[in-house]
Amino acid sequence: MSFAKSKNDFSKKDMNFFSEFTSAASQQISSAIPVFLLLTVILLVFTLIVWIYCGVQVMNKQNKINDLRAIMASADYQNRLKAKDRSQAEVEELRQYQYVLSTLDSKVSNKVAAASSTMAKCRENLTDDMYLTYYDDADGIVEIKGNCKGRESAYNYLEKLRATELFEFMETQIVPQDPIELGYDKDSLMFGSFSYTFDFKCYLKGHYSLTWASFLDGTVPTALTALNRQSFSAGSDYKIPDIDKLTVDGVNYKLTNVKINGTAVSASQLSDILKNKELSGKITSNMNVELMYAVDNGGES
Repeated sequence: MSFAKSKNDFSKKDMNFFSEFTSAASQQISSAIPVFLLLTVILLVFTLIVWIYCGVQVMNKQNKINDLRAIMASADYQNRLKAKDRSQAEVEELRQYQYVLSTLDSKVSNKVAAASSTMAKCRENLTDDMYLTYYDDADGIVEIKGNCKGRESAYNYLEKLRATELFEFMETQIVPQDPIELGYDKDSLMFGSFSYTFDFKCYLKGHYSLTWASFLDGTVPTALTALNRQSFSAGSDYKIPDIDKLTVDGVNYKLTNVKINGTAVSASQLSDILKNKELSGKITSNMNVELMYAVDNGGES
C-alpha cells in the first residue's frame, strides 16, 4: 500500500511539472506573437514605403526623359542642332583656310626674302643695250636670262654681277642669235647687227631662309603658334630646339610628325628628332618646317 501510494504521488508530481512547463511555454509563445506581428507589420510598411519611393523616383525620371525627348523633337532644338552643324563646318573651313594661308605665307616669305634684293641687284647692273627675259630663284639657285646687242655687253654684265659678291656661278652661256631665225634676209644682214642671248646659273651666296610653325595634326591642321623665320648663311648650322613637347593655353602637346618643304621626315629621322628634342642640321636651301603635334594625354609617346 505504501509503495502504490508513493507511486501515485510521484505521478502527480510529474503531471504537475508538465502542466507548469506547458503553461510557461504557452505564455512565452503568446507573448512572442505580438512582437512577431509588430515586426512583420513594420517590415511590410518599410517595404511599401521603399516601393512607393522607388516608384516615384522612376516616375520622375521617366517624366524628365519624356520632357527631354519632347525638347529634342521640337523645331527649335532641331534648328539649333542644324546651326551647330553649320558652325562646325564653318570652323573646319576656317581652319583649312588658316592652314593654307600659313603655308602660303611661309612660301611667299621665303621667295621674297631670297629674290627681291637679288633681283634688284640684277636689274640695276643692266646696261642700256640689255634686257632680262627670265629670272628664277628657287632653293638658292638663281637663273638669269636676257638679250643684248653685243657679246662685250654680256661679259661686262657678268663681271658686274661677280663684283656684287652675291653669286657663285655654275654655268654661263653667251650665244649669238641666228639672224635668219630672227627674220633677217641675206640682203639686210650686211646692214644689221648681231645680237646675243645670255643664260647665267649661279648659287646665291647670301642667306637662306628657315621658317617654322607648329600645328595640331589632323585632317585639317590647326596652327598652334605663329610663323617663325630666321636667316642663315649657306652651309651654316641651324637648330630648332625643344620641339618634342609644346604647351599652348594650358594644353600639353607632343610631337608626332615633322614636314620639311611639304615632305614628312622618315620614321628614323623622327625618332632622332624626338630623342634629341630638336631639329638641326646644315642649311643648303630655303626650308619650310611644319611641326605637327597631338594632344598629350599623359600616355606613352
